[in-house]
Amino acid sequence: MVMAGWLWGAVAAQAAIRIGQPLVRVGPHAVIVRLSSDAHVVWRSFSLSDPARVVVDLRGVVLPGGRALWPEHAPPLRDIRAFTHRNGMVRLVFDLTSKASYALNSLPGGLTLSLATGGARSFAAAPRPAPADPAPALRGPAHLAPISAPVAPPDIVIAVDPGHGGIDTGACGIDGICEKNVVLRIGRDLAALIDATPGFHAFMTRTGDYYVPLRERTALAEEHHAAAFISIHANALPDPEGLDIRGAEVFMLSQHGVSREARWLARSENSADGGGGPRFGAGSGFLHNILLNMTQNGTRRASYDLARDVLRALHTIGPVHVDHVEKANFEVLLSPTIPSILIETAFISNPHEALRLNNPAHDEQIAHAIWEGVMRDAPRLRARLGMTPGPRLYIVREGETLSGIAQRFHVSIAALRAANGLHGGILQAGASLRIPSG
Repeated sequence: MVMAGWLWGAVAAQAAIRIGQPLVRVGPHAVIVRLSSDAHVVWRSFSLSDPARVVVDLRGVVLPGGRALWPEHAPPLRDIRAFTHRNGMVRLVFDLTSKASYALNSLPGGLTLSLATGGARSFAAAPRPAPADPAPALRGPAHLAPISAPVAPPDIVIAVDPGHGGIDTGACGIDGICEKNVVLRIGRDLAALIDATPGFHAFMTRTGDYYVPLRERTALAEEHHAAAFISIHANALPDPEGLDIRGAEVFMLSQHGVSREARWLARSENSADGGGGPRFGAGSGFLHNILLNMTQNGTRRASYDLARDVLRALHTIGPVHVDHVEKANFEVLLSPTIPSILIETAFISNPHEALRLNNPAHDEQIAHAIWEGVMRDAPRLRARLGMTPGPRLYIVREGETLSGIAQRFHVSIAALRAANGLHGGILQAGASLRIPSG
């Protein structure tokens, strides 16, 4: 047995923390496994040889169900197993094809395990910046400390903005179902899909139940060099109209061609920031200057293209309230350089839609549809960044078959197999498929 080192993470919460199924991403120098969670978890890790494996122990967590998690055949990762160890501790075992250097990092929304592939430098030698809230008990010897980010970070950052949060509940519907909670769940699902897609990385403007001012959300996206900004909300209208109206909507920033309903919605969303900052209406010079800047650098057109593709994808999982991209003066969409859209996923004021939004499985469907829309826009995203187009990627949903996906994208099953090196017929939910052209 070879001990590679251990480190306990942040203090665990009193209640059990639920972790999601591992999401695996293959990079040029590392295989990266993301373990999403609702809160920080206590953890330690070590490696073993004969056979080679990395062991991660977690305290106070609940597994997503089942003992086996997700077999993955991306060397050096061969398989992932999970079981309850002594004292109720959950043990995850990452079986490897050969011994590999690894790093385990506590990041917002979960843990990330990075396994070095051939040619990568040792993770243990990497410097580690000081944590935001340092505590002596959380630090190990410098040569054993995990690095703060995976090797070879993804090249396209998508900013995911779950609306509201904290004291700002957003709209609330039947049974106390509130917007801030459902959009955070959708945002986490979307971020997990993004991080599972090769070449992409998610940044969330908030990862918990707290409020972030509207202009700070935009500033954070700019600081993280986001290529796109996606703000997620749940719509509402006053009774009695709000009880029956339903469907998704997708917005971009504009001061012209705005409907009465969109003006009411924008005023409602913008009012969350109670203090200071620019205020604008239909004739605001401030907004006019922002829109002029956006026109000059093509951001408005890029926002429209992204909004249109996401709206089309949302149409495949349920009704849309308006079948075209809408325009409104949303303050959170004010970045002059980042293509930005706001998605109203459904009407939480409608009891039927509120109950659907409160269903995690339905929220995951919404996240899949949003990401599919972004993937439709990916060639334009890459072109705006001066990158080669790259393959079109699709995230497999639960229960989907290769033949169904081939039919959906009008390609042959043989072409799908060849593009992805597939031999069997079983697809893993959450896996990335390359979609060949034609």
